[in-house]
Amino acid sequence: MANTAGEDAVGRLFPNFAVEPDLYVYRIEPIQGTASVMVMDEAAYNAARFMNKDIVTPDTLGANIPLFRVTEYAQARTAPAKPVHFILHLSHTGSTLISRLLDATGTTLGVREPWPLITLAELQDDLGAKHSVISDAEYAILRDSLVTVWSRTFRPETTGVVKVTSHAGRAIPDILKSHETSRAITLTLTPEAFITALLARQNPIRELLGFSVERMKRFQRTFGDLSAPVHALTPGEHAALAWLVERSVEHDVLTGDGTRERALDVDFDRFLEAPVEELGRMTEHLQLKASDAAVEAAATGPLMSQYSKVAGQAFTPEMRRALMTETRTLRGDDIARGMAWLENIASQSDAAAQLLR
Repeated sequence: MANTAGEDAVGRLFPNFAVEPDLYVYRIEPIQGTASVMVMDEAAYNAARFMNKDIVTPDTLGANIPLFRVTEYAQARTAPAKPVHFILHLSHTGSTLISRLLDATGTTLGVREPWPLITLAELQDDLGAKHSVISDAEYAILRDSLVTVWSRTFRPETTGVVKVTSHAGRAIPDILKSHETSRAITLTLTPEAFITALLARQNPIRELLGFSVERMKRFQRTFGDLSAPVHALTPGEHAALAWLVERSVEHDVLTGDGTRERALDVDFDRFLEAPVEELGRMTEHLQLKASDAAVEAAATGPLMSQYSKVAGQAFTPEMRRALMTETRTLRGDDIARGMAWLENIASQSDAAAQLLR
């Protein structure tokens, strides 16, 4: 990516970095003190399903720059011209679809799963520890700089909305507390529906294992030493662990002082039953100026019949219901084990029991 053409493009666009989104920060490396930026127009933002390393191609114009330049320019802008909002979600609860539907109303610029947010969450985990590579003050500067970066839009009538990757959601409560104009949507499913949705995937254990190590560390910090180790969990129990840990973050936002009035809880199954009503409720909560006609057009348009994570793949609400029914038939024992794991944890932990109420 870094070449003469890319460096020239970055140099040309960087003077407006604090206010224009033409340069997207797709990676930060705090230890090396670098940031990777790339040129993106509005069409590229809208097309991107995930804004991580996978959006870089051999034709991408970009360069590596000192990380302090990002914070320096972001701090030069005294405050974001408008708020940036966040979609918190459990994995596989329709967050990509919701983000794209909000974009389709013409009122948002979606930033879907920015890679630096994962780095931010990892840095936050270590704050105050001897092995932390960043001080609390340095973290706050970096956090606020990234919020400014995500607030930039191409058109004044649009608002930046970050779709948070589920395993970085733990960074959002602090962001909301420190940015009082930001709001959040929390996407969820009932535990049984969530476990079913995760087990409906091909080779679910492969994906679940990839995140269960980090989730178990968070589980132990929050709920204590109440579970069998990761290697001993069944697929349904891995899925139950994911629900409990990620829902705990959403619960913090939905109940926390200074955040609960700015968070809206949305059940994805309820959304699928009444997409126009629920999408309208979300645009109203985020204080977007989406017309009723725009909301209805988005919620009844072609996005509702496509798999949002894979271009050109059909996936309707009816297809999802059929898949869920099939999974309940084929993997009922695994689903039951996951529910039993949750009930066992809730019997030993008041914090876990609150999430199941």
